[in-house]
This record gives sequence, structure tokens and C-alpha cells, in this order.
Amino acid sequence: MAESNSNNTSGIPSVMKAAQQNGYGDARNVLTLRDDVPVPRELSSKQILVRVHAASINPVDWKVLNGNMSLITRFSFPHIPGKDVAGVIVDVGSGVKRFQVGDKVYGNLGMSDGSFAEYARADESAFAIKPNNLTMEEAAAIPLACETSYQALFTKISPPIGEGSKVLICGGSTATGLYAVQLAKAVGAYVTTTCSQRNFGLLEKLGYKTSQTTADQNQVHIIDYNEKDFGKELKGQNYDVVYDCVGGQQQWTSAQEVLKRNGQFITIVGDDTKSVLSVKAIASVGSSIVNRKFWSVFGSLHHNYIMHFLIPNFQNLNDMRTKYIETGKVKPIIDTVFDWRKDGVESLYSLYEKSKSGKAQGKLILKIADEE
Repeated sequence: MAESNSNNTSGIPSVMKAAQQNGYGDARNVLTLRDDVPVPRELSSKQILVRVHAASINPVDWKVLNGNMSLITRFSFPHIPGKDVAGVIVDVGSGVKRFQVGDKVYGNLGMSDGSFAEYARADESAFAIKPNNLTMEEAAAIPLACETSYQALFTKISPPIGEGSKVLICGGSTATGLYAVQLAKAVGAYVTTTCSQRNFGLLEKLGYKTSQTTADQNQVHIIDYNEKDFGKELKGQNYDVVYDCVGGQQQWTSAQEVLKRNGQFITIVGDDTKSVLSVKAIASVGSSIVNRKFWSVFGSLHHNYIMHFLIPNFQNLNDMRTKYIETGKVKPIIDTVFDWRKDGVESLYSLYEKSKSGKAQGKLILKIADEE
């Protein structure tokens, strides 16, 4: 490991409070909260050390904890979980050029994890400058979910959505869905989304007028998936893009009824909503994608099927900040802030359990330190 590039590291402690994952399973069985975990002081040339103020949880976090993705994620235990993070840089590697000590940043630590701790170490490429109009808790709610939708709508499909595009978002009340609605509206798209009636108010909370009958550029068209099949409701309406945030084979089946010729279907879940990665599951997904790609080429309507996996990129975080977040076009909705200083390890258990329940209306945040 290279030496740090900062001479002002005397205030960094040798140990910290951090979540510790000791195996795979339910949070109450495999997670502990310890205050004697070594701070990762040694930095390679491109790494930074961040004093974490807030983190957030995503469905992938509890899927990883449960072991659903152990085929591709192998940890040495104990392991510090958590991907989304916001905080202040306290040390930088000798080759870091984009940041300096004292910068406020936000980012996604990827599959290496580590954000559920008082200090997090990662390559500088995992971070970007924090939006100046957001608190640390709000900033921690952004990276993984918003960047997933940003890439899906602007970089993974061709052409990307823009003014006048007709976009259907399956799961508009999910974290990725809420960001997708905002991003699509920000560029002047016509937006229809599916969600349960219980969550209609989330879109109104963001300031949008809503309608259950039509979509135009001044409002969001909402379909209650418990009452209606969007494939029947919107049949033949020539949507440019269907963005699936919930998964299940029915989304693809219904999408073919509403997409225009050469329309694009992009999913972040696929057919298997349980997301348990096994050799059999991977083979099944691969076969399904090949089959749908075949028909996208040789079928009469040429609907393009895309399975989207996030590849974190700090330039996306910068673009999201300057074009959408700091301009007020995109903002996070927070359901609950859990504070482990008050509730100890129970805050971690509650964080995971509420995320896994699927009942959160907005992002779930883990507060680790007060704003400076």
C-alpha cells in the first residue's frame, strides 16, 4: 500500500464502529455492530478515506447478505456491508487528483461494500462531489438507485429518451422507479408508470400532477397494477421504451403489446424476482435473453430486449448532480432514517427488515454521524 498524500491524519482514530457480517443469512443471525473495527488507514495511490455521515440500503444489500448472490460475491468474514455512502474525505492517496481532504462526496462502493461504518476506503473513481443542495442523508439516497435509472434511460438504450419520448416505467414507486420518473420528466418525456394505489401519493409528493386516464408532458399517468394489466390498458399506444424495475415474465409479455416497432424493453430484474444466482438460474437467464434477442431481430416488431446491470461511473454521478439534482429536477424521497448511535444494532436489523419487506415509501437511510 502507498502512503497517504495528506499530512493531517492525526485526528483519524485507529478503530471505528462498523457493521460486521459474519456469514450469510438473515440480518439478526449474521450481523453485529462493533466499535473496535480497525480503520482502513493505509491507502493505495488512487484510494481515498471518507468519514461516513450517512449510508443507504438497496435490495441488492439484503440479497448479498442472504447469500442470494454468493456465486459471484465471495467475502472473507467479518465483512462490512453497504454500498451507498456520503461523507467527508479525511485522507487521500498519493496519486489522487480529483479530490482533496475536506471535500464532501457521495458514491457507490460497488460489490466491495464497506459503507456501514464510520470510515470507508475506496478508489477515488467510486466517488463524486456531493450535490450542494442535499444533506448527507439525502445524498446517500442517490448513487446506486439513481445511477441505475440514469444509465438505463440515457446510456444503455439507443436512442436515449428525450423530449417527446413515450416511456412506461414498471414499478414507479420503487427507488429506481421514482428516479426514473423524475429523469424522464426532466427531459420532457411522456411518462406512464405502474404502482399500487397506496403509493400514488409519492409521485404527488414530488410535485407532479397525476392522471389515471392519460399521459401528457404536464402530468404522470398512473396505472394501479393490482387493478389493471398495462398491456391491455395501453395496447397499441406505441411506447418508445418500457423500463422494468420490478421483474417477472409478465412485464415483458405486456410490454410487447404497448411498444412501437423497434421499441425498447429494458429490465433491471429479469424474469426471476427472487434474484437467487445459481448455475441453473444463470443458464435460464442466458437462454431467455438469447431467445428474446433472436425474436427482437427476426420478429415482425423488432422489440429490443435489454438486461441492465449497473456499472458505476463517477462521470454519471457528476452529470446527475449538475444537470438534474442541483437544478431541482431530481430529488430523493426518504422513508426512514435509522440512527445506530441511538438504537445500536437494532437500527441495522430494522434497516434490513424494512427494505426486505418492500413496504418502504422512499429510501431507507443509516445515519452514522452529524453534519459538520
